Amino acid sequence: MSDEEVDEFTVKMFMSTNPLTIDEDADVVEAARRMALRGVGACFIERDGKVVGIITERDIVRRVVARGLDASKIKVSEIMSTPIIAVEPDATVEDALIVMAEKKIRRLAVIEENQLVGIVTISDLAKALLKKVELINNFVKAATRKLPMYE
Repeated sequence: MSDEEVDEFTVKMFMSTNPLTIDEDADVVEAARRMALRGVGACFIERDGKVVGIITERDIVRRVVARGLDASKIKVSEIMSTPIIAVEPDATVEDALIVMAEKKIRRLAVIEENQLVGIVTISDLAKALLKKVELINNFVKAATRKLPMYE
């Protein structure tokens, strides 16, 4: 394995495809139900077929539940985070982590040609980095292994 191969870890290798989306007029209860059914912690909000925001379980807890609001009467558009922070599928894992750190977020939309194609989370990228470290360690071991001595 070359150094170049280790550097080629891209977001598309670790992202989840087919992210959950919901219309901006849906209520928070509907979004929470869909998130629970899909086993995901975030939902992208759409307006006229275009992604305009995101809500997370944390948003629901902090912006609705903790304030004692009726989740069935709150539209997802009222609590969504906007604008969408995104990377392209070919972005490196490191570049995606830099964006997350700078924006203080845990999830990134993956957008290609103005279309939502996936989502990548901080834990997806942590797994990518662990895999990269493993590959580097294997490369170093292979490059530094002792050859048998011949007499």
